[in-house]
Amino acid sequence: MSTQDKPYILVVDDEPAIRELIQDILQDEGYQVTIAEDGNTARARLSEQLPQLVLLDIWMPDIDGISLLREFKQQEPNLAVVMMSGHGTIETAVEATRLGASDFIEKPLSTAKLLRGVEAALANQLKLAASKQHQVQEPVGKSPETVLLRKQAQRVAKHAMPILLIGEGGTGKRCFAHYLHSLGSYAEGKFIELSADSFPTDCLKLASLAENNCLYLNDVSKLDEKAQTLLLHLLENGKLDHCQLIFACHHNLEESVTNNLFNEALLYKINSISLHIPRLVDHIEDIPELIHHFVDQYTAENQLPYRHFTVAAQNRLRNYPWPGNIIELRNIIQRLLVLGEGDDIDEADIEQALTPSKEEQKASNSINYELPLREAREQFERIYLLYKLQQTAGNVGKAAKLAGMERTHLYRKLRSLDIDTKQT
Repeated sequence: MSTQDKPYILVVDDEPAIRELIQDILQDEGYQVTIAEDGNTARARLSEQLPQLVLLDIWMPDIDGISLLREFKQQEPNLAVVMMSGHGTIETAVEATRLGASDFIEKPLSTAKLLRGVEAALANQLKLAASKQHQVQEPVGKSPETVLLRKQAQRVAKHAMPILLIGEGGTGKRCFAHYLHSLGSYAEGKFIELSADSFPTDCLKLASLAENNCLYLNDVSKLDEKAQTLLLHLLENGKLDHCQLIFACHHNLEESVTNNLFNEALLYKINSISLHIPRLVDHIEDIPELIHHFVDQYTAENQLPYRHFTVAAQNRLRNYPWPGNIIELRNIIQRLLVLGEGDDIDEADIEQALTPSKEEQKASNSINYELPLREAREQFERIYLLYKLQQTAGNVGKAAKLAGMERTHLYRKLRSLDIDTKQT
């Protein structure tokens, strides 16, 4: 393998012995490496050629590594940076991570520790790039509703005002938020998703998290009174002016205001620009394009054989009510691709996929709603995973794909629930 096949890495450290040792180790592994002894030299190296990874020491004579990290990430937001230090603190590591560092490696560096850190950072960078490319998908279809949605997104994305997305579950609000982010003024920043459960209760933490990024709050109606008051305070005091704000909910919030479940002043702050994400049944003419999109996506991502949906199959999908909207369509296409055997998917395959099995009907009615949440969740997970295993005749790999899980994660979950795959 030539050095051109390996990524280009910049090593920044003020100790000659350490930076030269790191250079030798990485070059022995085939990486292209350049070194810098201080901040000014590092800036020059970065301007000469953009590296795929920077190994950056915390302590240097002319500038500290945290300040240089902040500077580099502002200049190149997608740059992977691994911090190095022999005297790091937890606070320093947390600050570095907040500013976008991929990892924090403590000195003294062993060869194994160094290479693991480098490989993990580069692998994570590839995953993030692939994930961003996948997530930033403009609405698929040529229906009037979808065309209007694309035009609205292009018109409002760069505005400084918050954007409120209103639509049923499964309509694709999160994907549309990613699309708005890609078009907005903070497209180079992070896409940070929060829910009512993960919403920070500290003003400074929330403001710091949002700065120069896109903040997406999923189902804003579920925020408790304290979180609503905090969010309103930050909006009124301009603490969230330097970010893109996107909120989502399943229904108009006026009813929640009427029932004293949502702060009326907060509603006026976040609904200056409201976009309605249509139900799938309201743009069923987009289903053929959506099928094509999901088939291409899953066959490429999971190395699945390409299967063609016949015209009859597509028409059957167009005549289904889709209570779960686009997410339900995506899941059914995924299931048919994973479990199918022929080259074509016909109407009979669709009919079978849309008809709940006896096991599925039984499972949906067997949750004990009187149990505490944790036990009820375990009960549901057991029923759900047993059903997936029955669908795949006990094949854990296929079940993992259907459930949208990593195979190793599914194995651990099956063991924790005491499920024997040989008996399914």
